[in-house]
Amino acid sequence: MRVKPRNLQIFAGALLIATILLTWFGYRATSEWQRSTRLVADRRTVEALYLLVTAVTRDMRGVQTEVLPQLDILGSHYEPYELGDEVANAFSRFPYPESFFSWRTEANGSQTLYVFNRTDRQPPWYREDTRITEFPTSVVKNPAALMPMAKAVEQQAALHTRFIVFEMEVNGDPYQIVARPMYLAPSEPVLQGFVGFTVNMNWIRQHYFTELMAELSRVIDARNSVTLEIFDETGNLVTSSRPHTVLADTGAPVRERKFPLLFFDPVLRAAASGGTVPVRYWSAHSQALEDESMLAAASGSRRAFILISFAAAAAVVALVLTVRATRSAAELATMKSEFVSAVTHELKTPISSIRLASETLARGRFRSAETVSEYATILLNEVGSLGRSVDNLLTLSRIQDIECFYTFESLDPGPLLEDALNDFQPRLKQLGFEVNVDIPAPLPSVSADRAAILQVMENLLDNAIRYSNGKKRLAISASATRAAVSLRIADWGQGIPSDEVPHVFEKFFRGRNVSSGGSGLGLAIVQRVMKDHRGEIRLHNNNGSGTIAEILLPIVKNGKRP
Repeated sequence: MRVKPRNLQIFAGALLIATILLTWFGYRATSEWQRSTRLVADRRTVEALYLLVTAVTRDMRGVQTEVLPQLDILGSHYEPYELGDEVANAFSRFPYPESFFSWRTEANGSQTLYVFNRTDRQPPWYREDTRITEFPTSVVKNPAALMPMAKAVEQQAALHTRFIVFEMEVNGDPYQIVARPMYLAPSEPVLQGFVGFTVNMNWIRQHYFTELMAELSRVIDARNSVTLEIFDETGNLVTSSRPHTVLADTGAPVRERKFPLLFFDPVLRAAASGGTVPVRYWSAHSQALEDESMLAAASGSRRAFILISFAAAAAVVALVLTVRATRSAAELATMKSEFVSAVTHELKTPISSIRLASETLARGRFRSAETVSEYATILLNEVGSLGRSVDNLLTLSRIQDIECFYTFESLDPGPLLEDALNDFQPRLKQLGFEVNVDIPAPLPSVSADRAAILQVMENLLDNAIRYSNGKKRLAISASATRAAVSLRIADWGQGIPSDEVPHVFEKFFRGRNVSSGGSGLGLAIVQRVMKDHRGEIRLHNNNGSGTIAEILLPIVKNGKRP
């Protein structure tokens, strides 16, 4: 009993739905819990990243928001060295300030810079200047290394801003400077002094984030479940909570948040001066780590899902084979129908033209030599078109064995191209085409079958004329390199849409905008013949208008076919 295609499609659809349902329920049953576990792990990752970035940003602007205002108040009423207690307290709370400084104009008009250093971490520029106070801070008066910094702060203070932020090098080390100017009165922009702190950016990269990461990992208890990393603006790793772990190896999603490497509140940047501060954005990454329970559960779920998938795959394979066989039969039937229709039209059109022209001449309706010649030209063109259609059909059906079908010989391709062009001269003249020919002589010899290459050129010329789209102009040219001879036929017609270029060499393919006749076999035959000759066919865009068809034939070397 023969199964109807419709019944087969219904059966295939039902089998496909059943297979999809089986696979879906199996997948849901084995992976729903895994999804919830991953959501918990991802939430834990996001929270850890948020805590890391929040802790870093708050700590980085802590000195500017909490310490500098106190130093400003003290610096306005007390001697600079009396700031030592407040500075010592700031050193104990915040690790990143390397030094604090206070500058003011004395009663006698002199200007003095006091710098407060840590006694346990002296700055690189420090050279054992006179100490005024004892542990835990040491005070240096007018250090030569920081005098350019003081001048720069004084110049920026002339803008009457609330804060001054900039970067500079001190003895070759990069520093970030944050200062708060003190003016005589709010309404009088007369600089009375300033206080601030310095941050050694080399020390920040080497120590600050590593120590902060270690403390934060203990606080959030994320060392065994979440990996935290910090990267600089160039993507280089600065520190990690697990130094030997690479985030991408775990397979879990990596969360990222950026933060500015600025020891100053970014919100107050509009109130600060100092245009030399580069705002570099570093990034913090976090990723969940798979613990033993998650790995064991994932392994069990994978095995269960694999068994279900094998059962579903067997049904899918049977379904695919059945559907492919049905579709192939339907496509073959459709292709045969379209091919017969196209070929019938391609043969019927020239036969009708030949019949009309022949009847007109046979009945003697026109006797002038010019009219008879015109009708003879029509007959010649239609016979040529009919002959090419028949040759294409015969070629398509006969090409099986290269050695039996072709007779290879050493040929000059230039005369072949001229012969093909001569066959089209009546048609070109009738249609009023302008033809430019540039074929150097002689060209290097190629090993080819004369009839096959002539058929290739005729097909390309026929396409160039057929799809000229009213722009009656052709350019025929040839050239040679050390390896191959190039023959080119250029038209200025409608061209080939970019999305159709990969399909133009398929059998029976015709573009959506094609208005003229044709069976869709010409370029397919051209490609096959060129492949058999170890050559190549290329289609180029002709400066946005038309197409350049180029065939490449390998040159004969030492009398042997390549």
